[in-house]
Amino acid sequence: MHYSGEERRRYPRSWRGFPAVVDDGGPGVLNHVDNISANGVLCHTVKPVPLMTKLSIVLELPKPLERRVECEGIVVRCDPHEKGDDHFKVAILFSKLTEGDRDAIQEFVEHDLAQPPPED
Repeated sequence: MHYSGEERRRYPRSWRGFPAVVDDGGPGVLNHVDNISANGVLCHTVKPVPLMTKLSIVLELPKPLERRVECEGIVVRCDPHEKGDDHFKVAILFSKLTEGDRDAIQEFVEHDLAQPPPED
């Protein structure tokens, strides 16, 4: 099967990450958001999280929204970070998210995508 490189995701993802992530698994489990969409979030962790783990998550969306989003998700991917420093990238699919919070995330992503991409 050949892919044309077009985005296949239902919801676009943000360009930038943000540091404020909290979950009920203890401090520092989820410690940075790489990107977010209205469907899920890609986070950094300091330890691996088993696939299909259910999490309660609180995300603090940064400016311009500055909104607290409380949701639930399921871990669908956990890969070692390419830097190899015992950190992991964890993909979480939202399983419970209010429409208001989904709308806020979409607004954040749309605002973020209207900005120039970050320079690496």
